[in-house]
Amino acid sequence: MFSFMATEIPTFIKTELENLFAKIGPLMKKNTKYMMFATPLIAISFFNLIFFLFFGGFQNGMLAALLIYALMASVGLALYKESKRIKKQIRELEMEHIVNRIEKSVVINEYKKKDYITLIKSQPRMGIQTFMNFLTEENERKRMSQE
Repeated sequence: MFSFMATEIPTFIKTELENLFAKIGPLMKKNTKYMMFATPLIAISFFNLIFFLFFGGFQNGMLAALLIYALMASVGLALYKESKRIKKQIRELEMEHIVNRIEKSVVINEYKKKDYITLIKSQPRMGIQTFMNFLTEENERKRMSQE
């Protein structure tokens, strides 16, 4: 997943991120598919509904087309709503994985672990960056204890 940054990320961080993305990867694929179908369905159906409403008027033969476009819009909106639910599930799964990984660390003391967990929970959008900082600190402490 991070092939574009493979040269910039140390191997210990790369392996942990691969573990994380192996866990959330199927949900990300599902979310991408839902959004890929929802966006065009919503755009096309709303455009055509507005076009019929303002320019075409309601003619006898247009009722079937209006129903089809309304059905397309409802399917698109349902897929979009499901996509939002999956995004929330991805964030929760990501947070759970990161917190569990921090709690399992034997190198970092409990006080520092609590700081990282509090920081991740208070700023979830910066969770990956904080997790990478944690992994860097953990690796440095491992290296120092081996010397």
